[in-house]
Amino acid sequence: MKTGTVLGVLGAAAAVAAIAIAAPARAAEINPLGYTFNGAATDCGTYCYTDSTGQELIDGVLGNEGWGNPPEPWVGWTDSVVNIDFDFGSLISFSSIAVGTTQDDPTDVVLPSLDLFSSNDGVTWTSRGSIFSPPDTANNRNYLSSAPHGFLTFSGLGFTSRFVRLAATNMGTDSSTWIFIDEVDFAGARASGIVPEPSAWLLMLTGFFALGGMFRAARPAFSD
Repeated sequence: MKTGTVLGVLGAAAAVAAIAIAAPARAAEINPLGYTFNGAATDCGTYCYTDSTGQELIDGVLGNEGWGNPPEPWVGWTDSVVNIDFDFGSLISFSSIAVGTTQDDPTDVVLPSLDLFSSNDGVTWTSRGSIFSPPDTANNRNYLSSAPHGFLTFSGLGFTSRFVRLAATNMGTDSSTWIFIDEVDFAGARASGIVPEPSAWLLMLTGFFALGGMFRAARPAFSD
């Protein structure tokens, strides 16, 4: 699963999905309160790729490109589809989401295909974009590589929600193929801190002036 060269990309209407060869600049990040997996999710193979701390995907520590070269353990599984639900505790305006991953061979460890969803209540979900990653030997990297791993990136998002779901689909050729995910980076701003557009400021100021005029007109006149 080496996140190396460019794969096929399917962009949804509300998002542009792009594949980054190298790790992106990690600025203006928003950290979720936590996340949950559906089903069994993480597995053991030659090594165990379980989420031992419950924070592996958001701890800010990047692993190496090679899944067989620690220090940071990968979270991995052979399941066909795994949903990862992130809870931010309040509304976030998302600009991009980058998923750290890697590939070594289409018959061993492959890049996941990703579907992105948002929700305000954690029950009803809205599709926000997809990245399609068919197995391709052009993405292979040595499983012992110490280079930084790459990211599959949803950019130009522009939606606001409290919850984000990443549905990771295993595109391997058989049931023994793995997918690995390391860090998931979220860029955006908490809704309470979003700066209004200039047109919004003009509308608000117009409203304040109108309210001031109404109060002045309604104030009783006093005479000596």
